[in-house]
Amino acid sequence: MKFIASFLMMILCFASSLHADEDIFTNEPFTSIKLKKDLSYRFRLANGDILTGQYKEKGENTIREDSTIIESIIVKAMIGDITLYSDEIAHIQTIRSAYRQQSSLYFMPTADPIGSDSYVSITQLAFVQAGFGYEDISVNGGMTFIPGLSFDEQGKHVNVKYTFYDEEQENIPGHYSLAGGYSLIYANSANLIQHAYMIGSFHMPRTILTTALFFKTGSENVYEANAGRWGSGIINFNDGALGFGLGFDIRLFSRHDTRVLAELWCADIMRPRNSAGFIGLRLNNDRYSMDAGLAMFTAPAIVPAVRFQWLPFN
Repeated sequence: MKFIASFLMMILCFASSLHADEDIFTNEPFTSIKLKKDLSYRFRLANGDILTGQYKEKGENTIREDSTIIESIIVKAMIGDITLYSDEIAHIQTIRSAYRQQSSLYFMPTADPIGSDSYVSITQLAFVQAGFGYEDISVNGGMTFIPGLSFDEQGKHVNVKYTFYDEEQENIPGHYSLAGGYSLIYANSANLIQHAYMIGSFHMPRTILTTALFFKTGSENVYEANAGRWGSGIINFNDGALGFGLGFDIRLFSRHDTRVLAELWCADIMRPRNSAGFIGLRLNNDRYSMDAGLAMFTAPAIVPAVRFQWLPFN
């Protein structure tokens, strides 16, 4: 009996120590995230400013003029320890999830899910796209809006992706994600090009490395795409073609809002001339982003490329 009593007392003491080490909050946004001491967070303040720092401890409460009790936290930032009150903070995210555009590069998807970072984007001022996620399932799709083309002549795209593996690395900082998906591309409504793909993304402190393999499915090898008054063209794309993609997303030193994007992909490894690339910059915050750079094709052709993205939620 003494042994059982001692064992129960030890469990109670252990549980009490865990509970004591965890600060309890009642104000939003502190209740929306479990703050862990000495972990770095990104804070978006009510006035739109961004602050990055380590959570140290719960601060003292204050009372506003309307008698509302406001909780506070103490954050260790580069300029020193700062007290932040709950009504001064619009949103809190961990550093890992603070980069909300990490589900895709310019052309290629990454293995990371969209999650709660639903978005609307416009590419080349002609292709409008939207994406949303539920847990590890991501869905995005869009359509071109080119003047002079009918609905059937416009290009369309639907993509479904499932992130089935996500693990933190033990020996080096970062994590690795794996995903699989299926893509439908309509070069006119009559021409359906389908791909199944596997993709992996390795996150390092400043760099995300993404590799992809995609396999063309379906039965057609030749497609005639009609561009209305601009004429038509033939697309040769053999069924069963195996392609690959390689992409880098690199954060610049001491900047949280500027990244370098670089991509190289080949639609058919048996036809290296069916390749393209992109290099440019991404300017981003937790609400908007702009990608701008150069898209390169083996025609040869170099085309200015730009995309704007809006994340309306959170």
